[in-house]
Amino acid sequence: MKNCQKMMADTALAPLAADRRLGVVFFPAFDWAISETHPEREERLLYTRDQLLEEGLFDIPGITEYRPAFATHAQLERAHFCLPSAAAVSTDSHLASAGGAIRAAQLVFEGREQRAFALVRPPGHHAMRVVHGNRGFCNINNEAVMVEYIRDHYPSPDGRPLRIAIVDTDVHHGDGSQDIFWNDPHTLFISLHQDGHTLYPGSGFLPECGGPGALGRTVNIPLPPGTSDEGYLYAIEHAVLPILEDFKPDLIINSAGQDNQLYRPPGQHEAFGPGLCGAQCRPAAQHSGA
Repeated sequence: MKNCQKMMADTALAPLAADRRLGVVFFPAFDWAISETHPEREERLLYTRDQLLEEGLFDIPGITEYRPAFATHAQLERAHFCLPSAAAVSTDSHLASAGGAIRAAQLVFEGREQRAFALVRPPGHHAMRVVHGNRGFCNINNEAVMVEYIRDHYPSPDGRPLRIAIVDTDVHHGDGSQDIFWNDPHTLFISLHQDGHTLYPGSGFLPECGGPGALGRTVNIPLPPGTSDEGYLYAIEHAVLPILEDFKPDLIINSAGQDNQLYRPPGQHEAFGPGLCGAQCRPAAQHSGA
């Protein structure tokens, strides 16, 4: 009994701290929504942040909240051909969302944090290389803007191109990210998503594996509706992690969608694994500790 009480006392007194420093970049887009009743509206991330505050996430030593900067139109055009112009297809909210992804990269590459998570909207992974309007609620591909910023500002010390892996865990196939990096041999794009036969955008099948100069750099893992946590984790363990080990990336970006949750109407599945709306950026050496 005394041993049990001592263990409980030790547990109660043990301070809670993050194993690795984490920066959380938050931007809910107060002035951007599909409609007042559509799931893609301001409350989507405001509720999320309220939950994080209620759970005391930002009281944990090693976890710090940040605000985004604004991306420039020139930075958007590093990832996109915008028609008729970057200003015409983006709002201030899009600039702040893409800027949040850039801020996440800055936190990691400049050593202020070991990992960073950009909890931002509007979303972006359906936005393709050529942008002339909205696709699946996406105008600007935040992850692609971040990747181009990283390549411009943080070159590898040995002069070679950085090897960057993007793992997209949204329930919908990341067709925009796939399009942008289709011919890039230095970027590995992996998408785990609900089978495109059953859900928008109707793509993301196994034969879609990259352009002639980047065969195998696009990997699609379509999963059936109703895939459980166990099935999802099986795909991670037996497909995603071995592919990452073989690619040996310098950096891993998780393009994370919130719509793999039970409550979101556009998804047709019962469960599809955990997720939040945002992008996580971390050095590849840490990916085994996810």
